[in-house]
Amino acid sequence: MPAARRRAPARPRTRRAAVAVGVGLLMALVACSSGGSTTSTAAGKDALSVEVASYDLAVGPPARFIAGLLTGDQKLIGFGTVSMRFDFLGTDKASGAPTPVGAPATAAFLPIPGTTTPSPAPADPVIVSGTDRGVYGTQFGFDRPGFWQVEVTARVDGAQRRGTGAFSVVDHHKIPAPGDAALATDNLTVTSPDVPKVAIDSRAGTGGDIPDPELHSTTIAAALAAKRPAVVVFATPVYCVSRFCGPVTDLVDELAKANADRASFIHVEIWRDFQANTVNKAAADWLFRDNDLTEPWVFVIGADGRITARFDNVTTAGELEPLVKALPVIGPAA
Repeated sequence: MPAARRRAPARPRTRRAAVAVGVGLLMALVACSSGGSTTSTAAGKDALSVEVASYDLAVGPPARFIAGLLTGDQKLIGFGTVSMRFDFLGTDKASGAPTPVGAPATAAFLPIPGTTTPSPAPADPVIVSGTDRGVYGTQFGFDRPGFWQVEVTARVDGAQRRGTGAFSVVDHHKIPAPGDAALATDNLTVTSPDVPKVAIDSRAGTGGDIPDPELHSTTIAAALAAKRPAVVVFATPVYCVSRFCGPVTDLVDELAKANADRASFIHVEIWRDFQANTVNKAAADWLFRDNDLTEPWVFVIGADGRITARFDNVTTAGELEPLVKALPVIGPAA
């Protein structure tokens, strides 16, 4: 087997396979999540359904936590802010009485790239339709591993709604996290020999051109060797059931075009051969854990080779662009 490829023992077990019911858009939103989720325990149209959209939740300092919301009658909710309260349920199983940990946190709406924000923006959450969708995000630090739930309270269309979503927290992150050294992987590029274009970017298809060639011109290993900051998106725009891989990749490309003198911008396609269940080695090295592969991911890597930020599932311009703009101008890559 060539060194540039990894054959998974089976197609990675992701939430896109495990989640088979529910409303399409929100189910797609959490389709690749391994954080675990459940819907509201309340019933009826005035309930609130909570779908945890975070990956790789672990004990540690406050970090990003995201969840998507629907009404009890399965209508998507967006904009405004909501309140999140975190409860510990138990170490071995989620059977204990909920024990609140910390104070309730305010979570802001994080729109998927392409979502149109109304003007003026709603102060409270509203029911949305069409392509407008996103998640609610806050920062929270988990102090122990085990089973947790988030209780979300929101005023939607004048009615107070409440619901819970369950998830698990592990001792240590399985996916590279802020502070970790970035993996010096040789991802595929436009100059990789004897590689089908679809393995470099699934949007190329059979015999097509590779879109966004500026995202496929260098490797993570080369950026690290040059001590050059990097912004790396791991995504499969064609095969990502969540439909977010394409918009997230496009967001990174927009930033690449405007900030090529600040960092290397890299897209790593997940699949070497989707039909043959073969994952690209760079994607497997970073993301394949316990027969599970979550995506999309965006990592920001500093000039010192350490990860400074990461974004799972949903990445917004409001979160990523300030980090890119804060990087010093160092000139284009050699």
